Amino acid sequence: MLRKALISVLVLLAAAPAAAVAAPELAISDRLQDRRYLVSSERAYSVGFEDGRFYANGWHITGEMGGVWTPPLKLVDGVWFGVDDQWIGPATRFRSGWGYSEMSLPRTAGLALSRTDFAPDGRRAALFGLHVRNPGAAARTVRVKVDAHSELLGAYPWGFDGAQPNARDNLADSAAFDGRALVFREQGKLPHPNAETHDWAALVAADRTPASGVTGATHRGDQGDNVCTAQEPPSQCDDGPFGRGKGGQLRYELRVPAGRTRTLWVAVAGSDQGLPAARRELAAALADPDGALRRKVARRERLARWSDVSLPGDRQLARGIDWAKQNLADSTQYAEDLEIRWVDQGRRYPPPAGELRRARWVGAGWPDYPWLFGTDGEYTAFPMVALGQFEAIQDHMTALRQASDIVNARSGKVGHEFVSDGSMWFGQNADPGNTDETTKFPSAVALIWRWTGDNRFRDQMYDFTKRNMRYVVRELDEDGDGWPEGLGNVERSGMGPEKLDNAVYFIRGLYDLADLARSKRDGRTYAWARNLARRVHRRFEADWWMEDQSLHADSLGESNEKIPRSPAPVGPPPQPVWNGPRL
Repeated sequence: MLRKALISVLVLLAAAPAAAVAAPELAISDRLQDRRYLVSSERAYSVGFEDGRFYANGWHITGEMGGVWTPPLKLVDGVWFGVDDQWIGPATRFRSGWGYSEMSLPRTAGLALSRTDFAPDGRRAALFGLHVRNPGAAARTVRVKVDAHSELLGAYPWGFDGAQPNARDNLADSAAFDGRALVFREQGKLPHPNAETHDWAALVAADRTPASGVTGATHRGDQGDNVCTAQEPPSQCDDGPFGRGKGGQLRYELRVPAGRTRTLWVAVAGSDQGLPAARRELAAALADPDGALRRKVARRERLARWSDVSLPGDRQLARGIDWAKQNLADSTQYAEDLEIRWVDQGRRYPPPAGELRRARWVGAGWPDYPWLFGTDGEYTAFPMVALGQFEAIQDHMTALRQASDIVNARSGKVGHEFVSDGSMWFGQNADPGNTDETTKFPSAVALIWRWTGDNRFRDQMYDFTKRNMRYVVRELDEDGDGWPEGLGNVERSGMGPEKLDNAVYFIRGLYDLADLARSKRDGRTYAWARNLARRVHRRFEADWWMEDQSLHADSLGESNEKIPRSPAPVGPPPQPVWNGPRL
């Protein structure tokens, strides 16, 4: 996962000149072209590199997982700046703040330059502020040019061979300059009978009227247009094989007094609901960028006060916890009108089984896993409650329950992976799924309920938690020995059908369901869950402990032989098609 905690040196500096607020920052200056950065709100995010460029990166849709997104839609690959007909070179220093990022840029045309990026809360937009300081003795009129390259693209389908529909079916964007903004659009439908007709729009404009604007095929500043057909190391690729975007350039004149700084705020805004909706988002984003940044930082500072950890003997760890609060807030997203359908690992694309009007969730990682997951959300519940971010994790679990019930016909099985448009890659009744995320669901609900005391949340989730454990017992224990079969959190070849982590989570899930049932005065469920938990708990050591190796077996084989951890295989391990490494 992309983690700003990779940045090494803590400094307390003022935020951007336009923000005029103080906030903690982390700074770094080495290997910026290899390090990704993120700015986000619940409605939009931008993934780029810490040198200020937007190289192609990501593998679900090869090279297209970065740039500016408003879930479930990508808007542009990136934006690039120049002054007085010179492109601004790569950043020399990167700073990450609470809710924003800053870059120190090389002096260009005799001007001191820096950039502030953030995603304003509540808006389907990202803002990029170019701060221009005139160190001279006389005022200057600075000509600023802004390049943008579109890539209107849905979060699904992906580009894997055989997937239908496929990212290679991506439609071409159109580009125009309307006198104020670059206007990028994609209208039509993918070549599949169950694909819906769409009307996507992305707009790029600044908080002042441009002197001119043009459109064209490329427009990536001086970055280049190297197209890679497979995932390559960072900074080697500018576009992927599925890109069919267009480019454009806006030019502005900025009057900068001697010794003063002026800021040009550029917004990228858009919508999957057509051009009028995109224009509303653009207007809102540009109405008060400075105020939006101040309000965002203030909200992040309030979030930081929700919990307080004092570790005088390990101040670095204490600071890490403070930054973890911000990381979790960065990962929280929201989308509307999710069409829930099971795509069977890309092998099918049926009509939607149903729709979620809205969903809010905590993404699993950037750039390739920003979606709604079962296992990841259940684990993330622990830091979310400890850090006081109760509502976001409650909404995550609610969305996971609702989407799973739609696609799995209320069986009780928890879906594994839901993309932000509602497509479910893996975890339907007809495929193996991951057993652990169904057994852990009652435990995550009980955890949140114990921390919050929110009986309404408990009541909303209770029926689903009962169906979770009944499903596991009914469908995932074919030999009736009390240990569920199926994939666990460790997706490794060579393991037996019954996994250690599933066994442990099954026992814990039963005890937690019993606790929920007792609070609900549901004696029948309480007795069933408690008694079953005690029976399998009493047998656990005998069934799983390997005395000769002084450890528990990783899994049990077909005849319940105990399988220890196998030696590391020679060469890279096989990657399961339904999942991959978190980046």
